[in-house]
Amino acid sequence: GFYVVASLAVVAPRYMYEQLFDIFGELNSERMLVRAVTIIPQPLAVAIAHKTPTCVVVESGHGNTQVCPISMYPIRNAVVALNRGGGAANILTSEILKDAGYGDLAKEEKLVRKVKEQIGLLPRRLEEAIDYARRNLDKVKKEVRIEGTRLRIDLGEESWTRFLIGEYVFNPGHEIFQSYFKRGMPRPSDVKIGDTYFYGMTDMAEAIIQAVERCSIEIQPHLYSKVILSGGNFNWSIPRGLEGVAATSDEKIKLMLKEKSIENIQAIVAKEPTYSVWRGCIVYGYAVPHDFKWRWERMEGWLNYA
Repeated sequence: GFYVVASLAVVAPRYMYEQLFDIFGELNSERMLVRAVTIIPQPLAVAIAHKTPTCVVVESGHGNTQVCPISMYPIRNAVVALNRGGGAANILTSEILKDAGYGDLAKEEKLVRKVKEQIGLLPRRLEEAIDYARRNLDKVKKEVRIEGTRLRIDLGEESWTRFLIGEYVFNPGHEIFQSYFKRGMPRPSDVKIGDTYFYGMTDMAEAIIQAVERCSIEIQPHLYSKVILSGGNFNWSIPRGLEGVAATSDEKIKLMLKEKSIENIQAIVAKEPTYSVWRGCIVYGYAVPHDFKWRWERMEGWLNYA
């Protein structure tokens, strides 16, 4: 049978581990397909893939974001979770499309996501980016063509709102978003799921600081010196001509942390973020001895079916 390494969110409750183990066990009902299974937290897999034993992994997907300090293993009592991800940026993009006169299209979820991915920009500093965009409309205007249709989307005079999409991912508490909330756009809320509290409005840099400051003082400088941003929500690029105005995710987080008096920051965006967890799982599977049995108190080892 196969040795299987699976990965779950670092905030995943115990019952999810139990259900995964049960599913793999059921595969053996007719013949032995799975010899043993282990499950590791996604941030640990990312850290392993980057060969970085001490770091902060920020994993941000469609629904939520997890900030996980790691020192050889995830420091679970230091994890900070945010109740927002790429889906929140989709909601804002929908509002921007409505304001630009594309109300009918704003209801199409797949279309909104595609538009977000094509027009969304992450600003270095939002006020400066908006001012630049309003003075240089020709440099920020972009027409989006919907493949297979005659549809063309152009924000026109509202092209400065492209910068709002990226800013919202990192800092939804900026005052410019209050007008959207007043008009009915749902505000990311604080929620408790199981034993985990997910914050809605905490900005990305503050979440990293809160997580790091829950760790021992001696390792805090080492954690700040290696921040790994992983997941599709950090896939922001700088179009030609907007250097110095737009930013990548690692540049943005370094600026935000520096504004909060954190020095000597090193941040990187995970290479091939889609595959980081997979690569980390493979390395972990080869490294763990086959006779190291699963222990619930440590949440590591192999659960053997043979």
